[in-house]
Amino acid sequence: MGSHQDLDEAFAGYDSDGNGRIDRDEFGRLLESLGAGLGEPEATAAFRDIDQNGDGGIGLDEFRAWWKVQRR
Repeated sequence: MGSHQDLDEAFAGYDSDGNGRIDRDEFGRLLESLGAGLGEPEATAAFRDIDQNGDGGIGLDEFRAWWKVQRR
């Protein structure tokens, strides 16, 4: 994923209910599509880290910030 637009489009593609947030299952599918190479335990831990308020969803800005760090 080279650009913010590409990442935004990928995120939107997995935001199945269109609420601007993805849940844990959507997050796992998004990571797979991006070739993140995280196993289930790592993906679960990453989701928990990103979802700091514990409401069960992460927004695009949160995901973008996390993804940027992961790609370094």
